[in-house]
Parts: sequence; C-alpha cells; structure tokens
Amino acid sequence: MKARWPLDKFVSDQAAGLRRLLGQTGFQVITVMSGQPGAGKTAATANLAVALARSGRDVLIVDQDRHGHGACAALGLTPRHDVADVLAGHCALDALILTGPENVQVLPIGGGFKRLGKLSGRDQERLAQSFNRLQCGVDVVLVDMEEATDPDALPLGLAASEIMVVLPPGNTAITQAYTLVKRLAQNFGKRQFRLLLNRIESPAQAQAVAGNFSRTAEQYLGVSVDYLGYIPLDERLTHAGHLHTSVVEAFPVAQSTSHFRKLADGLLRWPQPASLGSVGGFMQRVIEGGRLVEACRR
Repeated sequence: MKARWPLDKFVSDQAAGLRRLLGQTGFQVITVMSGQPGAGKTAATANLAVALARSGRDVLIVDQDRHGHGACAALGLTPRHDVADVLAGHCALDALILTGPENVQVLPIGGGFKRLGKLSGRDQERLAQSFNRLQCGVDVVLVDMEEATDPDALPLGLAASEIMVVLPPGNTAITQAYTLVKRLAQNFGKRQFRLLLNRIESPAQAQAVAGNFSRTAEQYLGVSVDYLGYIPLDERLTHAGHLHTSVVEAFPVAQSTSHFRKLADGLLRWPQPASLGSVGGFMQRVIEGGRLVEACRR
C-alpha cells in the first residue's frame, strides 16, 4: 500500500499539469490499452491513426513495444533507434521518428523506456530538453501501450488525457478488461474510459457486450465507460496485418475500414483540453513518472 501512494499522488498532481501543457485546440493524447495480449490493440491504434490522417489530422503514434510487434511493425516500419540510443548519445531524438502511411509519425520508445527512472537528474533534464526541441506538431497522439500489467508502462499510460480500452468478445477477454479498468480506477483514480469492441460478428453482439460491460463497471467501480463503437470481424483486416499495412490504406472499401473512419470522425468531436502545450510537455511528465515508479520499487 505504501508503494502505491506516491504513484497515485503523481497521477493526481499531473492531471492539472497535463491540461496546462498538452491542451490546444484539436490536440488529444489517447492511450490505447487492452486487458490481455492479442486483443487487437495495436491494429486498432495503427488503423485509427491512418483514418485520422486521412481526415486531415496530424497524428503521432508513441510505440512502446519492445519486441517488434507494435505500431511500427503494423505499419511496415523498421525502427533504426530507440530511446536507449538517445540516452547513450548515439543519436538525436529526432532520428527516432519514422513516417508511415498518410504521413503518420511514429515515435518508437522501445526498451530504453525502462531506463528512464534510473537516470540521473542531469540526464533526465537533458532528455526532457530534447523532447521539448522535438519538432512534430500534431493534432492527436495515440499511445500504443505495452502490457498494462508492466509497472514501467504506467507513467506513459496514465499521463494521457484519454484511455481507450480495446475489448474483443469472450469471457476471458471481458474479465481481463474489467480487471484493468478496476485497477486503474481503484489504484490510480481514473474515472473516465472509452470502450472500443473488436472482432465483433454483429451489431447485436456489440450492443450486448458493451451494455453489460459498461453497466457492470459503472455499478461496481463507479466509473464512466463511453462506448465508441466496434470493429467487425473482417478477413481483410487480418490480411492487412499480415501485409504490415493498414486496412484503411490497403482495402478502402472493407467493412472494417468503414468502421475505423466512423471511429475517427467520432474522435474528432471529443471535448478538447483548453490550455496550450506540446508533445514535449507530455513526454516530460512521462520521464518524471518513470523516476517515480523507480522510487516506489526501492
């Protein structure tokens, strides 16, 4: 219990700071999470990014994957460096950013993210300044977060202004997603969640799963779950994944493409933070969170 308190306090204290630092018209920071591997979180992130870009938005994906299965792989991109190389002085931060389809930018964090909390104060300041100099003006940041059970992922996940939970059907998936929401609500004070269903066979199935999940979470956890819609079970989406490209780009008339476009249109109508800020400000908070997580382990 003692180890939780500083991180809980970090989340609470940073919320106001993030509103000051990140909010500008059209700017959203959305962490995409799932309760278990294989839920389709990364595919949803990549395809939503391309759909948003086709709607005229400038999109940055922060790819936290350390095993070559994240947003970079989904979009056919090969990272040359990650944050570990920046920390070692092998390259500048700008060298990390890759450009994908529709000019979607991808920032691979990689394994170097685990080292953030172990940096000296001087190195943390140097890295924070590098993020502040990062030139990547965006409207939407999508964080393709690694496993939500990984403590190293918490600062990156919790610093975002929105949390989107990707949920496929099935009792195990539903239980794991509920456990994730419960953990974030009870341990870190999160009260607002967005729900995206994946691999759905019919609108009736979607309504049943979303309704039951939302009612249960609201009744027993006291949280708000906003149902965004669903992505249908679609062979073309699977095929696009095998091709390491987005279904939005490869199969523009696919059923899943239509749903990603609808999801993107809805996202653009979400309430926006009111104050001015930058991606650098967001990443500064992530660095501070990494230090705090490391302190909680001691």
